[in-house]
Amino acid sequence: MVILDKNVRMIMLRFNFSNPKVIPFSMRRKTHEPLLFDRKRRSTGVLNIETTAGCSLADFVVKLNASGYEMVDAFYRKRVDGDINTNSKKKYHTVFFLFARHEFAELSDEFKKMRNIILAELRSMCENAMWQVKLFSNKFYKDGREVQGQKALSINLGARQPLCCPDGQAVRIWQKDEKGKRIGGGPIPLKASYCLSVENNIIELQTA
Repeated sequence: MVILDKNVRMIMLRFNFSNPKVIPFSMRRKTHEPLLFDRKRRSTGVLNIETTAGCSLADFVVKLNASGYEMVDAFYRKRVDGDINTNSKKKYHTVFFLFARHEFAELSDEFKKMRNIILAELRSMCENAMWQVKLFSNKFYKDGREVQGQKALSINLGARQPLCCPDGQAVRIWQKDEKGKRIGGGPIPLKASYCLSVENNIIELQTA
């Protein structure tokens, strides 16, 4: 649980993908890293929500906006790990969405033109899949210096599970008992076990 008071200045949603084909098209072209995202802010912070799988974010962005935060930038990064002399390279694809408190919001003219499109794609990502969630609270840095009393939240999301098939039909799964045997009369639509929500300016995981 995290309280969104005036000290939480920035919130970053960090989506990790193994399949780049599901990354929104507009984000594949935004490969820069803005100055707003200070490298020092990546240091490990306090873990507020432990790794939890099967989470829905269906209403998260709308409620985050209602709590006083707006998207100020977004970008995509690809990282390749592995020995350059071998073929054992792993590719990591990450999309970042940055939200700032309204009073600190600064947008470039370029991003203003694209924000509505990117925001719609983010909502689609949240509504059409379940995610593994982990949330950290970090110190906030600006221009390389720590801003006393200010925090930045990092919400890390991965292990994407789509709720719909490519043809639009709901993904269906069999229920299983503790021994892994199928139970019930047939497969049922995949549903989230938890939802990441914002209620009364508090971010928390709730049972779906």
